[in-house]
Amino acid sequence: MALGSVPAIGHSASLAWDGEQLSNAITTSSPRTQQSFMPPEAIRSQASTLGKVEVSYDHNGRAVLKSRLCLQGGSCVDMNGSVLSTRAFAGQDARHGFVLEHEVWSWAGSTEAVRVRASIRVNYQR
Repeated sequence: MALGSVPAIGHSASLAWDGEQLSNAITTSSPRTQQSFMPPEAIRSQASTLGKVEVSYDHNGRAVLKSRLCLQGGSCVDMNGSVLSTRAFAGQDARHGFVLEHEVWSWAGSTEAVRVRASIRVNYQR
């Protein structure tokens, strides 16, 4: 379940949305998961295009994850580590949400199920 917050107060031409989510468990029999982030209609109706997107995550266990952030129905950006700040989606239609995909790259000697807590901040232009 994604949680959101109120639009950020600031420059009159900008708008932002924050979301946070805990993933389903990643296990040795199911080594990948994805998290979908869709801003509420109230935000999407006020925004015209996407701006900078920031995402970060942490997880339990020792597994090493390979992750990427994708615009729903569009392009993806690979993450190098657990933090990403990108303008790769800037100018795209603000009605789209995001999907954060995770895959276990290495279990690092552990078989403990992994859950990922991710946060996203999407900046928009009105």
